[in-house]
Amino acid sequence: MNKKGIFISFEGPEASGKSSQLKALKKFFIKQKISYTITREPGGTLVSEKLRNIILNNKYKISHIEELLLLMAARLNHINTVIKPALKENKIVISDRFCDSSFVYQCYLNKLSLNYGKILHKKLLGNFLPKKTFLFLLNPQEIVKRLQLRKISNKYDIKNLNFHKKIINGYKKIAKNNNRFITIDAEKSFKKINEELQNRIINIIK
Repeated sequence: MNKKGIFISFEGPEASGKSSQLKALKKFFIKQKISYTITREPGGTLVSEKLRNIILNNKYKISHIEELLLLMAARLNHINTVIKPALKENKIVISDRFCDSSFVYQCYLNKLSLNYGKILHKKLLGNFLPKKTFLFLLNPQEIVKRLQLRKISNKYDIKNLNFHKKIINGYKKIAKNNNRFITIDAEKSFKKINEELQNRIINIIK
């Protein structure tokens, strides 16, 4: 079914349901005979997964800038090793997080400025961007509620309400007046979200 490679990213705060939806989409792609690659950031390659362990682990005391640069290095490896080769094979590539996560978590949250991150992305990564970005948004109170029901897996799985409010505000700021973003109401039922994603992705492919 694929006529050409298309790169899509899934973004959003913690516990927004991105990863669960991606698992369900795998079955949809197989059924529709859509050639795909689903990956994640930080990670997606052997090198990037090792960097992920440093970036998301509290035991490594790294500065905000060091963290951002490690993410850029992991992303460049990810782009060259996984994303671009898959696009050349005319696959639909979906990454669970990409550059917008860095703009929000490492720049906006840590007061490095969004523009600083975007300049680095342009200079170091050639401003490589997804065709479309699905932005999962939900109430910060719901995020905390969901996090209380699951095992903490990284340093951003914190239950601080103010933290999640800032993350959501950061995403809204970068998505404003940007037609690359498609906002998803992450408080809808799993089935309704999955159906919306399927329909929107088919339209993107067409």
